[in-house]
Amino acid sequence: MASALRPLARLQLSLGEARRLALAGQRLLASPLPVDVASVTRLVEQIGYLQRDPLSAVAPSHLLVLWSRLGNFDRSVVDRALWQERSLFEYWAHAASIVPTSDFSVHRWSMRNYGRGDTLRAQSLRAWVEANRSLKRQILNRLRELGPQPAGTFDGAVRAKFQSSGWNQDRDVERMLFHLWLGGRIAVAGRDGRGRLWELTERWLGPAVAGGKVSAGRLTEQVAERSLRALGVGTEIQIRQYMGAGRYGRLEGVLERLVQRGSVLPVAILGPEGPLPGRWFGHRDDLEAVRRLPPPAAPPTTLLSPFDNLIIGRRRTQLLFDFDFRMEIYLPAHLRRFGYYVLPILHGDRLIGRIDLRRDRTLGRLVAVAVHGEPDAPAGVEVGTSMREALQRLAQFVGVEEVEVGQLVSTPPAWHRPLRS
Repeated sequence: MASALRPLARLQLSLGEARRLALAGQRLLASPLPVDVASVTRLVEQIGYLQRDPLSAVAPSHLLVLWSRLGNFDRSVVDRALWQERSLFEYWAHAASIVPTSDFSVHRWSMRNYGRGDTLRAQSLRAWVEANRSLKRQILNRLRELGPQPAGTFDGAVRAKFQSSGWNQDRDVERMLFHLWLGGRIAVAGRDGRGRLWELTERWLGPAVAGGKVSAGRLTEQVAERSLRALGVGTEIQIRQYMGAGRYGRLEGVLERLVQRGSVLPVAILGPEGPLPGRWFGHRDDLEAVRRLPPPAAPPTTLLSPFDNLIIGRRRTQLLFDFDFRMEIYLPAHLRRFGYYVLPILHGDRLIGRIDLRRDRTLGRLVAVAVHGEPDAPAGVEVGTSMREALQRLAQFVGVEEVEVGQLVSTPPAWHRPLRS
């Protein structure tokens, strides 16, 4: 094995190889498998998390991320994984997310360190929690006695208001629940029309909570390797940000140890104008496999959630895919360049355009308000056909019958007829 690894010590990758590594790490090159709780759980274990987001212009983002990788599937599988099998649970990764229960030890470190430190923000939070001990006690006692409860159940007197200019101003009960959630005391045990149901973490996740402890150093190594394998290739900052900076100690020293062991290797990625900036790394097992990942003969086309793990790092997306993606959801309409809810178009190993998409529930249509092509998008009619098929699959997944295509902006003429067919 050692001799087999020696040629990889200073590996140079083409941009195409780096892209395929990134797509393979995100399970975007694999053929769809039969979908059940086990296969969905394995996918989330590989990519690390599914970001939750309240926006649902087409479908909830976490379901779109799964759809891009699995094709059409019964979405109740996700509910079974969360609320029955409990192989997944909700916690904070890159953001509010769905994460594997097998990763509980990864998140335990963040739970135990939440709210600590000497920053003014941490000190202010601790003072607020101390002033509202009665509310905290009421929440924990009521959950202990009654089991899963919605936020509206808790009406304890608030002694000190939480001062914020954000979502939690004058929402002290929700803020205390959020504090107990990030601290690992309570868990999301379901959702109803009013929002989350809360339960004691130790009762909801049981054996996962009592799992073996991992030292901070070893934990950082594990999460760094997991993040790198999900990224395919990445710089230190990309690895640090992927599953949340709070899970890492001194990452630079950890990466050096992994390089010395040979499990992680430094790589150079050769772009059209020379090596990409930054110090890049790849996992040994993935680098050995990349040469066996030829471009697909007939590149598939799919659409990506705006919050998809592949593109959540905007600078990384620009470097690897030459794709400048910014969400315009929160911009006034007159300042948007591409639209409100825009899904990038992935064709093979390239991002070739974007679609401003809506689900019209009243008329039962999936509406592509506008389709934008990238300047170097492939121009064949088969590309337009593949995009239309992806739209039809997505329409079926979200439960509508028709696809309506509106404006075609900077798109190759050969796309027009199949897209409008």
